[in-house]
Amino acid sequence: MTNVRGKTRDDQVGLLEEYKLEEVNESKRSILSRSSSDETLLPISASSDIIPEKATHVRDYSAKTILTLLRAYAHAFLIGLIPSFLHRSQEAKKLHPTAYLDGLRGVAAFLVFIHHTILDWYPALSRGYGSSTPQNSHFFLQLPLIRIIYSGRGMVSVFFVISGYVLSYKAIRLMRAAQYPALLDSLASSVFRRGMRLFLPITASTFISMLFSYWGWYIQDPQGHNGIPPRKGDFWSQVKDWWHNVILLWNPLVNVDGRALYSPPYDGHLWTIPIEYHGSIIVFLALLCVAKMRPWLRLCALTGLSVYSLWVTHWEVFLFLTGALLCDVHFARDSIPVPSFLAKISALARVIAAQAALFAIALFAAHLLCYPDELASVTPSYRTIVSITPHSMSSAGLGQRFWLAVGAALLVAAMDISPFLQAPFTTRLAQYLGRISFALYIVHGPVLYTLGMKMLYAAKPIWDGDGGWGKFFLAAIGAWIVDLVVCVYAADVFWRVFDASSVTFAGWVARKVWVREGGFKG
Repeated sequence: MTNVRGKTRDDQVGLLEEYKLEEVNESKRSILSRSSSDETLLPISASSDIIPEKATHVRDYSAKTILTLLRAYAHAFLIGLIPSFLHRSQEAKKLHPTAYLDGLRGVAAFLVFIHHTILDWYPALSRGYGSSTPQNSHFFLQLPLIRIIYSGRGMVSVFFVISGYVLSYKAIRLMRAAQYPALLDSLASSVFRRGMRLFLPITASTFISMLFSYWGWYIQDPQGHNGIPPRKGDFWSQVKDWWHNVILLWNPLVNVDGRALYSPPYDGHLWTIPIEYHGSIIVFLALLCVAKMRPWLRLCALTGLSVYSLWVTHWEVFLFLTGALLCDVHFARDSIPVPSFLAKISALARVIAAQAALFAIALFAAHLLCYPDELASVTPSYRTIVSITPHSMSSAGLGQRFWLAVGAALLVAAMDISPFLQAPFTTRLAQYLGRISFALYIVHGPVLYTLGMKMLYAAKPIWDGDGGWGKFFLAAIGAWIVDLVVCVYAADVFWRVFDASSVTFAGWVARKVWVREGGFKG
């Protein structure tokens, strides 16, 4: 990762929600300039860093100048349409200590895409293995651990743990260094920018969804499980309806919780965004609350808050606060001495035993994350889990959410300690998926319920007729490949054009309105 002058390696956390924003260079260069693939998005010359009051601006409106500018912008636009992975690559950059969370987030977003794709083609896969008739519950993909490849709900829980971890990283590091003025600046900046960071990209994406709906491109899935945007009679009625729903989506005071999920009509998958904002603010408030506690008391307080949240059925708050707790534990581990009885064992034996135990924990966590969407109570290997679900969660219909939350917390906890478990998520592919993960999550719905549904309905006669499952399977694979290519391409462009730009804009607004060191001047 590109280092920013004057920052330590720990400053370069650069994960999910902040997109390196805490460490973005406070110059006029945007975050887009951080990768070679994005440097050509705007034709900015070296003179863009000239101090405004000392620069002499000479406006040239000649036809030659205008033509040159148009060519430059056209070139930048065309270059921007080329996926970043096809641009000239740079030398491999050194990964930051928590880069594995970037990769984990990217893989999780990819599995959410698979979840929403595969269940439209094979709805029976939502059931657990052996939960019903052989025709509907004895598929290989329904087996525990195997079904992790499309356990979308579990991956959402993983998102929230990562968010809590990432949002806490810099603040907890400053707490442990007793840098309280810097901590206040960091928390104030994070709270100020958080809404723009989350809601600006989805404002753009839902506007595109609004256009798709007006043009009649959306198609309802055969099962009727996924809502599609409403289609109005004229364009301005469509725009007004979209704007009304955007205002609702932006509302920071809306009653958001994990028990009554709000499904935005212009993309139901965005139900996670208000929860993301809500959880973020709770994390910031919790960090402010424990900021000056002794380290061990802070760990106890965060543990108590997270456990209490789960006990009172707020599984989403539990996930965010658990992420913050795991982040604090991450910094505390180095100061914990090795117990005397373990010191007698060789270092190699300790490492092997620890990695084996962490791998077992990760497997159990993955098993929980594979909790079936349907018929879990009669699914072998999940019946017992269902029977020991806390009454407060089961009575609220949140049994699945409870175990997914536990699984996500255990998975991130194990991975944070084990380099062996982190390794697959530090590969170039996983890191790329991490960069486009938010954009992939945003764009995959509009793609699947326009282009994807067209291909599904084109293949449906094969299943209904005499074509058999073999031809239908080949059609499903072909459609999935097309969906994948389109979604990754759209996510790559959306990431660079809208997602990263929202980070830049939020940082620019913060710099414009923030009181500078030494007090406000004019």
